[in-house]
Amino acid sequence: MKDLLCDISAFRYWRLPPQVRALCPPLPRPEEDRQRYDLARNPTAAVALGYPLYTLVRTRNKRTCPASIRQRLFLGELPRESVLETEHGFLITSPLLTAFIMLRHLTDLQLLLVLAEMCGLFAVCALPAALEAELSRAIDSGAISTTSGWTRCPSEDGVASDLWRRDALVLSGDLDRFCSDVYGMRYGKRFMAVSRFVPLGAASPFEVEAYLLFALPRTLGGEGFCGIELNVEVRLGASARAIVGKSRVFIDLLLSSPDGARQVAIECQGKASHGRAGDGLRDADRMTALQAMGYDVLLLTHRQIFDEDKFRAIVKAVCRMLDAEYRDKSSDEQRAETLLRSELFVDWTKLGVIDGKMPVRHKTARSWTAAVLSE
Repeated sequence: MKDLLCDISAFRYWRLPPQVRALCPPLPRPEEDRQRYDLARNPTAAVALGYPLYTLVRTRNKRTCPASIRQRLFLGELPRESVLETEHGFLITSPLLTAFIMLRHLTDLQLLLVLAEMCGLFAVCALPAALEAELSRAIDSGAISTTSGWTRCPSEDGVASDLWRRDALVLSGDLDRFCSDVYGMRYGKRFMAVSRFVPLGAASPFEVEAYLLFALPRTLGGEGFCGIELNVEVRLGASARAIVGKSRVFIDLLLSSPDGARQVAIECQGKASHGRAGDGLRDADRMTALQAMGYDVLLLTHRQIFDEDKFRAIVKAVCRMLDAEYRDKSSDEQRAETLLRSELFVDWTKLGVIDGKMPVRHKTARSWTAAVLSE
């Protein structure tokens, strides 16, 4: 019987670009490697996925304790289409079942970030040096095309980054169906409550962080803006096309007034390029083109959202552009924002893991869930 990878091992697998997975050899089958000695030497397990491997078992009498494996027990019926076959000699939990199993040791916000990546147009994958070297050799030799698989985003200095562009692993309908399947299970209500705030279609961690700061309710530390859209395609009119030399651009975050009369386009100026081959707001021409289409435009840096005072000034500016009144936060709302910021700005390459170990839920995580459930 094949191993069924889950938890952080499955999460790492879903973060691996297809062109990297193609370089990984199969895992040995358990019946052919009963003591798991071959597994301990397998480069897919040791390098790509990392030890220990986390596997899912369905009955208590199937639990064993080999040194290279940690097991998660899942009793009851599995959600629909939640176990998938791989080309590497093992089964794997679907992205959503992976997140559902991970939530046992994640805070609510950490779960929200995991789901945001799965529902987003990006993955964060820091390749180990051995895999990075193997990928470079495969590309140089022509064994792997540079146009196959996910697209690696360049950093500002041109060096390959840990940010990869891909299609979403999870669509909105998939998330809704999964929530329906797990609602009656243990942790099901918590998963469903957190999933309400997942941004769909974010193209980078920066966009996720900015979206949550703008969109989360004030009781959870955000600013409570409604109707925020991510990566909105804008077809340009003749005058705007003449300015930018393109027929369309993409807006990172689009905020609208309640009546839809005013709109503010926000461009997240991150360290790594997360746009679509030059689309978006990358220079003054693009900004001018969108302004010609009637949008107010703001450029947003990570330093601005990290600094509370700078971000508050941005929020007030957005309110003025949307002709909305800004209200100072209450003491409870300020404490909620402090808690949100204490967990939001993470090293995304280590999401789900702290110092090489499984993270322990923050002592205030339960109160965050209670606030979610009360919304």
